[in-house]
Amino acid sequence: QDEPGGEDPTDPSRERGMGLCLFQRDELRYDAPVEADDVLKILTEFLWGFDKLRDDGPPKEILDIRDNSKDGEYWEAMAHVIPERTLKLWDALGAALLEYHKVLTRRAELLSEATVLQEQNS
Repeated sequence: QDEPGGEDPTDPSRERGMGLCLFQRDELRYDAPVEADDVLKILTEFLWGFDKLRDDGPPKEILDIRDNSKDGEYWEAMAHVIPERTLKLWDALGAALLEYHKVLTRRAELLSEATVLQEQNS
């Protein structure tokens, strides 16, 4: 059967393509080279028969089954999973670690200065 475009798919002179494909209405056979320019046309023809791919989302029965009346409560509860006391403790620990980092940084600077002074004194 002819490939879209009227060319013979078995013609050995068509070896420029990267893949092998021949479209038929209900199946996809890999027989002939597919050129890059033909990919969009072949995909369009292939998807033309699949109306179910272009529907309006899930069926209404599925949408009506789910009860979302308690979603607000759920997300409100998720906002408070970590107790306030724990959050305050973490904030205090973070602030203390920053202060400790400042002390260590200053100590490293002083140690460098002391080393320079020892070299000068020698």
